[in-house]
Amino acid sequence: MKKCASVILALFCFFMIFMPLSFAEGFTLPDSVSVTAASAYFVNLDTGIVVYEKNSNEKRSIASLTKLMTALLLIENVQDLDGTEITAATKLYVEPITNYDSSTADIRPGETVTARTLLYAMLLPSANEAAQIAANYLGNDNLENFYAMMNARAVELGCKNTNFMCAHGLYDMEDGNYSTAYDLSLIARACWQYDVFREVVGSTSYDMPFTNVHTTPEYASNPNAAYTIQTSVKMQVPSASVYRDYIHGIKTGSTLSAGRNFVSAATNSNGESFIGVVLGCPWDPAEDGYAYSFHDTANVYDWMFANFSVKPTLDTTSPITEVKVTLSSETDSLMLYPASNLSTYMPTSGGEGTIETTFDVPESVKAPVAKGDVMGTATVSVNGVTIGTVDLVSGQDISRNSLLYIFDRTNAFFGTTFFKVLVIVTVIYCTGFFALWLYVQNENKKRREAKRKREAQMRQRQNRD
Repeated sequence: MKKCASVILALFCFFMIFMPLSFAEGFTLPDSVSVTAASAYFVNLDTGIVVYEKNSNEKRSIASLTKLMTALLLIENVQDLDGTEITAATKLYVEPITNYDSSTADIRPGETVTARTLLYAMLLPSANEAAQIAANYLGNDNLENFYAMMNARAVELGCKNTNFMCAHGLYDMEDGNYSTAYDLSLIARACWQYDVFREVVGSTSYDMPFTNVHTTPEYASNPNAAYTIQTSVKMQVPSASVYRDYIHGIKTGSTLSAGRNFVSAATNSNGESFIGVVLGCPWDPAEDGYAYSFHDTANVYDWMFANFSVKPTLDTTSPITEVKVTLSSETDSLMLYPASNLSTYMPTSGGEGTIETTFDVPESVKAPVAKGDVMGTATVSVNGVTIGTVDLVSGQDISRNSLLYIFDRTNAFFGTTFFKVLVIVTVIYCTGFFALWLYVQNENKKRREAKRKREAQMRQRQNRD
């Protein structure tokens, strides 16, 4: 196999705007874009390219972002969210759940609610009691069992710097509950694959159903619901100064120790999808009264959407390399095509990026070849980071020439180990046979000479007589 590389340089005009680092680290923000977060991670889901990163593997308190894992486990372990009813055990209502400033959806001890209601409650207003109730249910009345489930699932997702010691997030890093911006992006992506999760976090409000505790509507204007809970993601609220129509959730989280935190999902006008994480933003709000976690998120996305786009890198309709063909009288080379499209996320103008395509193909292939046959692979990297590997396939049918095939088989036979052994055995046999022939000839010669000598001696005796 041979390794050959072709490098395509994408040079952009306004280099000083972007000053990109390697794609493992994303691009450097221009001075005009402000980020207060201690840690951040923004990734394009279509390509896996990291667009912006800041201390993304630094362990931090994550507050109610903990509930993302709680929600994920609830979705994955409850098949019927509407048909599964759970009663809130009184024993769960202890500090810090009962603290006056603990976020709540007013689910009370002894109240029976559905799993779907718990999901909305923990994800929209970030209700701590909802997360605790779900944890107790999934842990079979044992919260420690549920924490073990959380940590096991985190490992499965590839989280290397995450540990959970609660289901709600009221415990901080000092209590052993922590994660990183990168690890949270993995958890968020796992959540995002579920339709019900996208439906919940995409909502700005939810009408809480009547229960055995909440039996009458709170407001006469909404007689079909006990009361209504609201999302804590102000970027989804049109009246907010931080509103962005590209935001589709996901979750806020804040404690004095953790600061303001936000995991977001976004889709731009081109339909490109993103996950963003900001951790450790200032506790106090910005001048407009909204959290800096929202401002940071808006600043990064606005910059990204104005200056970046997904760009095709490999196209199934365009050949990208060729390979030598033998045993055919039609052609001596074969064009290879990517088996699937591959794209990357790059600046639309300004900055510099290096796209490198490395091919792994044989020195040659033998006819016949069918269109679509896999001939090798192509691996694409951007600024040294691999973004994908695709198969390389034949772009045409190539038939085999019978005479060339016979000649090749003949040559191949002469090069086989069997033929080589046969030659060696034949040489040894012939050499031995020749040596034996020489020996026999020599012995015969000796006998003839001895016979002539005896005959000569007999004639001499006869002559004397």
